[in-house]
Amino acid sequence: MAEAAAPGKLVICGEYAVLAGAPAIAIAVDVRARARVVASDGACRLDIPGAGRWAFDWGAAGCPQWRDLPTAGQGALLEAVAATLATAGYEPRQPLAIELDSSRFRSASGDKLGLGSSAALAVALVAAMAAASGRPVADREVLFRLAQAAHRRLQGGSGSGIDVAAAVHGGVVALAADARVETLAWPRGLHWLAAWSGSGAATPPLVSRFMDFRRDSGPAGAALLAPLRAAAAATLEAWRRGGARPVLAALAEFRQALEALDADAGIGIVTPAHQRLAALAADAGCFYKTAGAGGGDFGLLLADDAAAIVAAARSLAAAGIMTIGGGAGPISPASIAGVAVR
Repeated sequence: MAEAAAPGKLVICGEYAVLAGAPAIAIAVDVRARARVVASDGACRLDIPGAGRWAFDWGAAGCPQWRDLPTAGQGALLEAVAATLATAGYEPRQPLAIELDSSRFRSASGDKLGLGSSAALAVALVAAMAAASGRPVADREVLFRLAQAAHRRLQGGSGSGIDVAAAVHGGVVALAADARVETLAWPRGLHWLAAWSGSGAATPPLVSRFMDFRRDSGPAGAALLAPLRAAAAATLEAWRRGGARPVLAALAEFRQALEALDADAGIGIVTPAHQRLAALAADAGCFYKTAGAGGGDFGLLLADDAAAIVAAARSLAAAGIMTIGGGAGPISPASIAGVAVR
């Protein structure tokens, strides 16, 4: 038996720019997806609590052959992970009972929170299935490559991998265009809070609109992407130096470039809900930006003054807005562990 848990993520900087060759930075959050793999005494089965249970057999190249066809694509992640592991020499053969749980990645009303549930679940399932095969993947770079390949297979070849990197390594990570992962410290004096926009957003349509714009916009689009890439690189350099104020200044440049791109390309990153959160953040003296693809999900509040984050947290609570995190030091995202297997 093997069980693995992997954290979700918030993207701090580099969204969209990472798809055009710039680095991205993400933090792990203590919301975990879990995969449990045990030997079965009969047919293989996939169990997703709250969604259903489906029987299958292992077919050619380690792919599930469903006896009961999963609804709404519920079996797609297992198919992607199993195919990826088989290609890497981890082809499953024995009957297995597999349980997947990403329920914490949804709000009380069932909305997707936008914390990278599919990436976290892919990492957890790769780690658990490899361990259950008797060949656990101890090297996190190898695990990242396997999970990223499975996640890209699931997403039809798209995705930067920053969410997978955060799920594997935990803490704060940067991802370069060549898929090299760098672990980072949390900047001195930087305080944070994440606020829920009130609705989930599907990332693939947003990314598709960005890719269409990049393909079709010619020199005008390239002129908008250049400052976005430059600001992403500058934010990473500021982050490495470790001071809160340079990081906030660089992030302000990135936000400005991202909002200019959104206004021209019509991606739908900044919504009225995010504008409302930005106003609440500004009233408390905090910097605000969308966290990741935007369109909904979470936004990120940052400040070099702990009192500003405390004031923002109070305002958001009074407005009935869900938050996660809040602070620095011992509750910094740098202390959030990556994937764990037992």
